[in-house]
Amino acid sequence: DLAGEIEDADSSERSSHALPPGGGYAACGGGERGRRLPRMKYEDMFHVGIIVPDLESGLKEIANRFGVTFPDPPPTSGADVLVKTAAGETRAEVIGVYSAEGPPYLEVIRAVPGTPWEAGEGSRIHHLGAFVDDLDDEVARLMAEGVELEATLDVGGGMMAVSYMNGPLGIRQELLPGHMREGMLANLRGEGG
Repeated sequence: DLAGEIEDADSSERSSHALPPGGGYAACGGGERGRRLPRMKYEDMFHVGIIVPDLESGLKEIANRFGVTFPDPPPTSGADVLVKTAAGETRAEVIGVYSAEGPPYLEVIRAVPGTPWEAGEGSRIHHLGAFVDDLDDEVARLMAEGVELEATLDVGGGMMAVSYMNGPLGIRQELLPGHMREGMLANLRGEGG
């Protein structure tokens, strides 16, 4: 969990990554001015962060909808961190949990008002996409659990190609039929015809 990964931010041994005068963010690692920093590689990305207003109900919904597991019971305390933004500094208790499955892992973080972990409009993810073996069955299962069928894409003949599902947390799911997996992945690899 996040608490085990973040040390107390008051440590005098920790380097300070304050915002430079006039705003903007300094590159972590103290690179030389004008030096080109390496670009992050996609394979280095390992998780998707999701802010939720209530950790326990958020973990439950995400586990049920996306087939992942989280520690049970979830942590009740987190890391005490010093948050530095252009608006100033504040201390916050951050509680975050990673899914057991991954990569990519799902990191679920309890919202903390007045910090970057606020659950406002700017903290949402548009959707997480997944292939499913039977699109109609998965849509029916989710709807029976109270998840809304928000939109579908019909490719003709009444066959759904994509379904957008949305639940109480506002995390949209894009469901695609499993038979499309190989073709779509081949297209993404540039092997399509």
